[in-house]
Amino acid sequence: MKPFFTIAFCLTLFITQAQYFIPPMDNSEISMAKEAYVVTNAGDTVRGRVLSATIISGQLRSFTIKEDDGDKQKFKSTDVKLLAVAPSKLSNISSAMSVPNLSRTMKTDFSEIIDREWVYFEQALLPKKKDKYVMMQLLNPGFDSKIKVYLDPNANQTMNVSAGGINLAGGEDKSYLVVYDGNKSEVYKKSSYKKDALEKLYKNCAVFTENYEGEKFIWKNFAEHIYVYDQLCTND
Repeated sequence: MKPFFTIAFCLTLFITQAQYFIPPMDNSEISMAKEAYVVTNAGDTVRGRVLSATIISGQLRSFTIKEDDGDKQKFKSTDVKLLAVAPSKLSNISSAMSVPNLSRTMKTDFSEIIDREWVYFEQALLPKKKDKYVMMQLLNPGFDSKIKVYLDPNANQTMNVSAGGINLAGGEDKSYLVVYDGNKSEVYKKSSYKKDALEKLYKNCAVFTENYEGEKFIWKNFAEHIYVYDQLCTND
């Protein structure tokens, strides 16, 4: 069993390294990206930049890549395993300023999100759909070895409060699509998170269970829990 201070250490890293869910990119932000690469279903890699993209309800449906030699290729989401785009500095700053409940993390070092190199779109198996994959943006890159988090296309948000274009409070999604260990995605909702989290999501990890058992799983700490679970339970 790992000692309790391991949890405290992970929480310190969580706060200082700005480990939270990244706000999704939109069509225009993808097109502003300085470079991109695609991994096709056949295993080929295509490099260039995104000329255009179509995102509907958080799902990337299609996009066009202009390669370094000037050739253009249009891809449907079903053609590729992965799209990685290098966001512009402006896009990163915009994402940092739109992080939900920024007022709770004003002491956080946002350099990680402002200087991030890549944003990833990958295939995720939809809940309740047999063999139905869609391409979605990974919201927790860097702490996604066991649990991957994606936007729920049907999610509502808490009321947003902002000033000067900066999100001060609210704006949190009330549900996310979550993929555990490569399985089919499930919808995790704010309304049932504190009841189901420990038993259904953060499983097969004794040190996590022992240190969090008996605590209320508050929705605003969802990213924190995912991060700690990733750091402690990868090899369990």
